[in-house]
Amino acid sequence: MLRPVLLACMALFLCIEWGPLNAERARWGIASGDPFVPEIALTFDDGPREHGMQELMAALSPFGVQGTFFLVGKFADRYASVTAALHAGGHAIENHSFTHPKLYTLWVEKIVRETERCNEVIEALGIRRPRFMRPPGGSWNLKVLNAMRRMDMRLGLWNINSADYTGKSAEDITALILRKAAPGAIVLMHSGVPQTVSALPGIVHELERRGYRFVSVQDLWNCGAI
Repeated sequence: MLRPVLLACMALFLCIEWGPLNAERARWGIASGDPFVPEIALTFDDGPREHGMQELMAALSPFGVQGTFFLVGKFADRYASVTAALHAGGHAIENHSFTHPKLYTLWVEKIVRETERCNEVIEALGIRRPRFMRPPGGSWNLKVLNAMRRMDMRLGLWNINSADYTGKSAEDITALILRKAAPGAIVLMHSGVPQTVSALPGIVHELERRGYRFVSVQDLWNCGAI
């Protein structure tokens, strides 16, 4: 008698936790993927940078890992050859605004323009229009959400913050990510951080040993979105 009750409770829990999350994700965006599939997305903000990008790509290349790069439009334009190299290397390119402002402080029209300008730079380089926009700092409100809906884009957030921008050592970055890694995780890292480049081989090797597959944010969305 107890077993059917437990199974019913588990089914109800999954319907409450996963079903509505799935539906809500389709409306606003994504912060994590399917918690039952051993996939992880490594994401990199604030690029492309003048220095350190080749090293970052070289750290991912031996493993065949596809990163998702949320690019700042003005940098994507300034370092167009680096942007093109990221795309040619098979990495996913997404939107991180044009000038990296606090989007939640702007009017909807200005948020739309910030996002559009970044998209325009990326598309001018022959790269597909970004599907996701990651607001600087991950800070958003209804204005940001309404702007994305107007543009038929989605927020691309995360659920593991490596805090690599704080000056953490490569060892600390590695330990934090490996401790928090879970199926469907989206990991926030940053372009142009030497410690991140140093940490990546160890992170990727250990997560692969645990049975994880590295995918893009779009891949996670495709698996979970209705």
